[in-house]
Amino acid sequence: MQELGSLVPITGFANSIVAPAMEYKSEGYVMGVGGKMFTVAGPVLVFGISSSIIVGIIYLIFNTQSVTLV
Repeated sequence: MQELGSLVPITGFANSIVAPAMEYKSEGYVMGVGGKMFTVAGPVLVFGISSSIIVGIIYLIFNTQSVTLV
């Protein structure tokens, strides 16, 4: 059972993307699937990407000794 530690969050996140897309498939691929695909997972992706950028900038500011300018 220890192998499922990383599989369960990945499948749950994939389900949060696929479930709304399948539900609105009858409205078409652009307005239905494309419009509703990231309704649940979209804010999670935006928060994750922007927080990683902020942490990276903070790390770059406080760890300037390892950055060498050529």
